[in-house]
Amino acid sequence: MSYREFHYKWEFDLRSSPEELWPFVANTNRFNRDTGVPPVEEAGDGKPRINARRRLRLRVLGFVPVEWEEQPFEWVRPFRFGVVRRYLTGPMAEMRVLANLEPKTAGGTHLTFEVFARRGGIESL
Repeated sequence: MSYREFHYKWEFDLRSSPEELWPFVANTNRFNRDTGVPPVEEAGDGKPRINARRRLRLRVLGFVPVEWEEQPFEWVRPFRFGVVRRYLTGPMAEMRVLANLEPKTAGGTHLTFEVFARRGGIESL
């Protein structure tokens, strides 16, 4: 069974340039920590996967494992990054994240942060 994709989008007009914002926007580990995402750890055998994919996991409520295969990040410094996660366990099937920093002609940046998420079936719980 296929489920519909949810799309969340946040937009901000900021005074700083993309170059000035990049170290903060691209620090995904800090973003996860500051937004309450549990610590992420390597899963599986720890060996590199095909095309630099990684198998990662976190534990929701301290004991419910959520595991995924993370595709390589796309980094276009200082303008954009994105990643795709395909979940092996947990309530989601796939999540894509995209951050875009567009310079404004009068100075500053228009920051767009998007999340595309599709839930998995009951069998993934």
